[in-house]
Amino acid sequence: MLSFRQKILISYLTVFLLFLLLMFPIVTSWVNHIIFQAMESRVNEIIANIKGAANDEDLVDLLKDQKSIMFFRSSIITDQRKVLYDSHTKRLLGEIFSQDYVVEHPEVEQAFKEGTGYYEGYSQILNQDFSYFAKAFKFHGRIYVLRAAFPHQYVMEITHDFEIGFLAFSSVILLMFSVMTWLMMNHLTKPIQKIINAVKPYQDGKEQGLPEIKLDNLNPSDDFGKLALTLNSLSKKIQSHIDEITLERNEKEAILESLAEGVIAVDVDMRIVYVNQMATKLLKQLNKKVIGENFSNLNEKKCESLLEQCQEEGKLLTDTLEVKNESKKLYLDIVASPKKGKAGAILVLQDKTSHYKIFEMRRDFIANASHELKTPITVIRGFAEALHDNEDVTKEMRELMTGKIVKSCIRMTSLIKDLLTLADIENIPHSRLSYCDVVELVKRCGIMLLEAHPDANFKIEQKQDKIGLVVDADLLELAIMNLIENAAKYSKPPAQITVTLDEALEEVYIKIQDKGIGIPEVDQEHIFDRFYTVDKAHSQKMGGSGLGLSIVKTIIEKHFGTIHLESELGKGTTFIIRLPILKIDVDSV
Repeated sequence: MLSFRQKILISYLTVFLLFLLLMFPIVTSWVNHIIFQAMESRVNEIIANIKGAANDEDLVDLLKDQKSIMFFRSSIITDQRKVLYDSHTKRLLGEIFSQDYVVEHPEVEQAFKEGTGYYEGYSQILNQDFSYFAKAFKFHGRIYVLRAAFPHQYVMEITHDFEIGFLAFSSVILLMFSVMTWLMMNHLTKPIQKIINAVKPYQDGKEQGLPEIKLDNLNPSDDFGKLALTLNSLSKKIQSHIDEITLERNEKEAILESLAEGVIAVDVDMRIVYVNQMATKLLKQLNKKVIGENFSNLNEKKCESLLEQCQEEGKLLTDTLEVKNESKKLYLDIVASPKKGKAGAILVLQDKTSHYKIFEMRRDFIANASHELKTPITVIRGFAEALHDNEDVTKEMRELMTGKIVKSCIRMTSLIKDLLTLADIENIPHSRLSYCDVVELVKRCGIMLLEAHPDANFKIEQKQDKIGLVVDADLLELAIMNLIENAAKYSKPPAQITVTLDEALEEVYIKIQDKGIGIPEVDQEHIFDRFYTVDKAHSQKMGGSGLGLSIVKTIIEKHFGTIHLESELGKGTTFIIRLPILKIDVDSV
């Protein structure tokens, strides 16, 4: 990168050299014009001296007397194009010249037509190039032409000498002026260079703020000193503004990044200018790299349309959006608001998945509970009315009807018991927590399972003899019992059930595996939902209410654990429970 002084000097040299290039052909033309003027002046002088001759012979004599001002060669041509006199030709041609010698030269013809003529050409007689000048004049009523010749070599030498002299003189002037210019520029720009050197570390990024320009060797009263003082003042103001803007930007960014809502900002051309972290989580195709790209690249037509519409109408607009993110369905409320000054718009994404799920669960719960209660109530009422209206019902029929009524009552009782259990485990007080050996608890569950299903093959695999947890033992037992009972119910006899226990990394792993009918993949996402059953007919036949796995999940989550399943249709199902080992002083509870 060239400095200011170098640019000035190079610009000056370029202009000067361009001037020389343009002047060189002008100088050559100028020299030729001077020679032309000199030849014309000399010819005019000769013509003036010979015009007073009485006749042609006297004219020739007078011309011969002009040898002191004569050219290298001179000729007089009459209006009949005959050479009346030539200073060299007669001597060289001899007898040929004496016989009415006629010439047809371009400069002569031009002189007869225009008054003067000039031509550069080769002379066959003298065997060299000449510069010819011819001028017409009146002599006793007739037009004569005086033709003068000058060796062209002399003309070229004069031109060349003049060009060399011009170049030498110009070069000397250029050198002297360049040195003077360099010294002056160096003196004048030294303060500017000092200012540049002071600011350069900030420009190169080596310093965060604009440095102060020291006024050593700078006169504060001259222009450069005033410039330095002005830059120092501006530097302080700019740095203050930068600090304020940086602080404000960091605060705004911190606020936006801490929001539970996703925020996307676009400019008037729908290019993305800002995306916070939550927005990248809510929209799987979104990341920080999309900043600067057009919003249409996200393929979110509803959001794009809402952003464009809010800018056109100049008001806040809302809508809902359903997206699938990482195999989970999210329900988003989207709010689009135009920026002030028509500078773009802001899109806010609010995750309302939990609200929608609660609404759906509440709706499904009411519908399912009503349905589950309506069926046994209808059965009870039907058989009760039949017994009331038919006194002659046989003993066998009465026993059948009362059995159905009792079975429906048991089903209602089981359903109500499960609902009460769900309500009860929503809040586990510390008073119900106690130390429990998970190995012993699972063994008790296995004994109870074998009492109900004697043909089941129940096996426990454990890596430790004793695994301790602080839990509500009754609820944990209920959860494990539900899982192994389901394993037995949904397996072809004899059921193959394996419970694996392990403790590692401050967690207890409980894996319950069967080789039953399995769960279809489409149902696995909803298997823990309340009242959800894979096979309604089979579930009712088994006496299930559809709340068992929901109860299990709620119990595990209330103990800060997780449960998930792995299942393949026709090959069996595995439930994996992870429970953290809580550090709670049970004696102090």
